[in-house]
Amino acid sequence: MLQSLKQKTLVGKLWIILGLAEVAAVIGVWAGPGLIKLVRGPAYIEPMDDNDLSALQGRYLAADVDTLIDYYAETVTSESGKRGQVTSRDYVMPINTPDQTVYIGVEIPKSKLADAEAVVADTEHFLADEDGYTWDGSYVSVRGTLQPMDAETEALFRNYLYDAGITDGEISLAEDSAFRPLVLVDGEVNGERPAVLIFMGLAALALGIAAFWTLLRALTGGYQKQIRAYIAASDDPQGTEQALDRFYEDTMREGPVRMSRSWLLYVRGGDSWVLAGDDVVWAYRHTLRRKLYGLITVGKDITVKVYSASEAKNARCHTIRVRSEDEAHKLLEDLQRTYPDALIGYAPEAEAKYNADPAVFHKAVIAAKRRAREKQTTEV
Repeated sequence: MLQSLKQKTLVGKLWIILGLAEVAAVIGVWAGPGLIKLVRGPAYIEPMDDNDLSALQGRYLAADVDTLIDYYAETVTSESGKRGQVTSRDYVMPINTPDQTVYIGVEIPKSKLADAEAVVADTEHFLADEDGYTWDGSYVSVRGTLQPMDAETEALFRNYLYDAGITDGEISLAEDSAFRPLVLVDGEVNGERPAVLIFMGLAALALGIAAFWTLLRALTGGYQKQIRAYIAASDDPQGTEQALDRFYEDTMREGPVRMSRSWLLYVRGGDSWVLAGDDVVWAYRHTLRRKLYGLITVGKDITVKVYSASEAKNARCHTIRVRSEDEAHKLLEDLQRTYPDALIGYAPEAEAKYNADPAVFHKAVIAAKRRAREKQTTEV
């Protein structure tokens, strides 16, 4: 029986395992390259040294920028009827290569705009009086990915350069062009914020672990843990397992339940448990109503709770999921007919007595039912 349940559980869980693994893989492919760059850390560059710009494209870089020409674009929050807050600006930044000085963009967030504006002012002093210029120590630290501009940013970049007399032919990604539609976006790795990459990486890891754990539990019989423990706790584990094998082969299944006077077995997906017939002590219908905002009932979950007398306190309550109240009613009737010594139905006083001592509770129920049968026989 255990081997059969393990195989069925593995087949039933396979689509969950594959689904989790597939989603984890998709997220990993998307976020993985950026995470690798983030973990490795940025490559530091000096913009005024000779740089191989083509080799730097797509890389995670860090630089202390002390030369900025002006900003050609800015991102502003939208506020009705008035100008919103500036959240970032895109500046023209010179960067030296072995052959020439090249001009690209650098996007600076709001938190660093004061530093960037100080660099722009210092650069203006240099351009106005190169011979008498002394650097005032202004710089802005950036850390991000060098990437091609999107269409909107490139259009703004070109418009700014057009106003300065630069033609389309001088603006391209070609290695001989002095104006490249590239932008170093501070605070981004592969177009995403590090926090997003870290979150997605953790999500992929969690999904991968969930897939592996589900597979491991299915392969090792972890979903039959209660059944294994119940067999092991019996006086004759080998005999109990053989008896359960015969019961499993000989007893028809009704929905997720197999029952005989000797055993009660529940199997639905990865949820499975077993009780000996004389260990079925108490059963009742339980309804959990789902409410919207705690007020409006939008649905309900109906189950049948079955309690044992022999198991530990935290393991003696078992659940059978049903689809309707009629199904729960029929199941309780079947339980009463199959296990006549069990109490069927909920009562607060029954709960208190059961919690106090399940074994004593069971004996009291049996005695009460015996007296009721004897009284009925006498009256007849």
